Amino acid sequence: MRPWSYSRLSCYEECPKQYWYQYVENLPSARPEGVAATRGKTIHFAGEQYLRGELKIYPPEFQKVSGHLMMLKAKDAIPELKMAANDKWEAVDWAAPEAYFRGIIDVHYETEEEDGSSIVYIEDFKTGKVYDSHPKQMEMYVSLVASHYEKAKAFVTRLVYIDQGVVTTPKTYDVIRVKPIRLMLDGRIRMAEEDEIFPVRPGQHCRFCDYSQRFGGPCPN
Repeated sequence: MRPWSYSRLSCYEECPKQYWYQYVENLPSARPEGVAATRGKTIHFAGEQYLRGELKIYPPEFQKVSGHLMMLKAKDAIPELKMAANDKWEAVDWAAPEAYFRGIIDVHYETEEEDGSSIVYIEDFKTGKVYDSHPKQMEMYVSLVASHYEKAKAFVTRLVYIDQGVVTTPKTYDVIRVKPIRLMLDGRIRMAEEDEIFPVRPGQHCRFCDYSQRFGGPCPN
């Protein structure tokens, strides 16, 4: 079941059976990728190109948040970085067999402090709707990024809603808050790893499930 990620754990908690089909049996999706998902990937890639200096002008899709995007570029923010940690929350390579939790961080950068410590800024680009789960995703990323920045004394998260033109108020996590977040995350993962049944959990999400019978999938819901 390892390595875990935000998407894997979210999938399990929404419906264990969907998780089973996707990540244990590795069944292909019964429906093609949606337009929104394809658009999101395209926009993310364009933002990555701009921050890497491969595009001289910011992509037009980022018009509503262009000032923020230019600020990120001025700070030499790192886009789309793959990070992984083992079950002791120590940094490991992405492909390491002991990888426990992984994530691709949309954008992050570090600022040095006078005392020799640092503050790490973690941001995530979002297209489409605003969901209540997004801040919890950022908490998971704090747990992961902290493994790679041991000298950091704080982590600051922001969500960038590209379509709405909204950059959320920065949320600061002092390093002392990282351990409790990890303990909660470990507990959620432990429950998933101890599951031997993987029951179906019907709900509104069934309408969009890749494995629903309505799309030719194996699940009757």
